[in-house]
Amino acid sequence: MMKTEPKRFSYGVGALAILAISIGAAAIVYSLGALVFDIYTFPAWILGPLGVYTVIYSIVAGSEATYYMVWGTVMVAVAIVLTFYYVVQPLLILGILVIVLAVIGIAAYLRGKK
Repeated sequence: MMKTEPKRFSYGVGALAILAISIGAAAIVYSLGALVFDIYTFPAWILGPLGVYTVIYSIVAGSEATYYMVWGTVMVAVAIVLTFYYVVQPLLILGILVIVLAVIGIAAYLRGKK
């Protein structure tokens, strides 16, 4: 009897599902009039959930974790800037992003030295 290997959940499958869910949620929220459509905040509906998914995937997947962690962090930072551009100074978010990316890089370097 042949043993089959369980299917590994790929990043693309989950990312596509997150993309569809976030666009659908944005469409519902905007069509109900709960929020006024703003072209600057709309990309945050996509980048925020996708960034969070990417960070979680980097923790769970294990392979190429640093790559996914960096891009997930960048997407979340851009989503925060787009969401709160009228309240939060974008340079503040950029500064925090640079610090977080440096910490991720140091952690990846130290993990690789083992």
